[in-house]
Amino acid sequence: MVSTTDVLCAAQFRNELQPLLARLEWQADCEGEASRLGLEIEEDVIEQKINQFRFDRDLISAEDTEAWLSARGLSTEGLEGYFIRCHWWEVLRERVSADRTDAGAIDLGRIEAVAPDLLLSGSFGPLATEHSRRLVARHTWGQGGNALDLEGERGRFLVRFGMNAEGLGDWLGALRRNEEWFQEMLAMEGSYRAVCDSVSTPEKLARALVTLRLPLTRLEVETAEFDSEDAAREALICVRDDGLSLEEVAREAGYPCEQIDLLAEDLPEAERQELLFAGIGEPRGPAASGGVFRVRRVLRRSEPTLDDARVKGRVVRRILDSHFSEAAGSKIRWLFW
Repeated sequence: MVSTTDVLCAAQFRNELQPLLARLEWQADCEGEASRLGLEIEEDVIEQKINQFRFDRDLISAEDTEAWLSARGLSTEGLEGYFIRCHWWEVLRERVSADRTDAGAIDLGRIEAVAPDLLLSGSFGPLATEHSRRLVARHTWGQGGNALDLEGERGRFLVRFGMNAEGLGDWLGALRRNEEWFQEMLAMEGSYRAVCDSVSTPEKLARALVTLRLPLTRLEVETAEFDSEDAAREALICVRDDGLSLEEVAREAGYPCEQIDLLAEDLPEAERQELLFAGIGEPRGPAASGGVFRVRRVLRRSEPTLDDARVKGRVVRRILDSHFSEAAGSKIRWLFW
């Protein structure tokens, strides 16, 4: 049995907690600032957020919601408090400093204080998945009696935290963990690294790239954003029919225009298909998203190669997702999610 605290301490070992904790504590600071200023929340704002939360998780009744929360050691009061903090962060984040202490200052009390918000925000799930993969790797790799470079893992850990060996005792003390736990973390990380290397060989990467050719196609795209569909359509006509450049049309009308280098899968589905097969330089759109209307044109399109670090990273991730999804299916039982 693995507890929430176990998952979060393991995430701290991997140095993955700092940005998550800093964001949640920033939200709490915004709530404190709202209280200091005597601000009040408009009626129904928090209720709407909670209703959306329930809808996203198919929690039809109040009983369903209470059961979901109870399974995670949470309460309805905690849920409401979380969305109050989210609300004040949205309102006050421009005036409240986001500065936080460094990663080395994280201790168990700080982790346990924000654990409920990590669960409610959805941030806990990916951390739990990463920990489960290392548990599976430790089981499968360790069973074969394979040697691990634990000293190498120790060195990588110290580099991650900018720490010397003398600082390790204080770091473990802050988490209320001992050397035995630390050695197991090193072994888990070593096993995970070894399994990753074994399943992402050059041959497997090359085979996987073939199936991912379209989504990982590199696109250099010029993008202009407009505040109305009419303005976007007018710009599209000017570029397509009058031969003007998209940048020229956007700048003259006071709208932003930029060139972006991305992979096709980073685009929304509808735009992805359109831009993958559009002619070079041909303007396409408008596409609505988040209250703006985009006109785009492809400046350059290139086949993906493993020499591109972004492409290789995505291919490796796909291979690992597939491998660990299969392996964890028979070895991990989730109590919730």
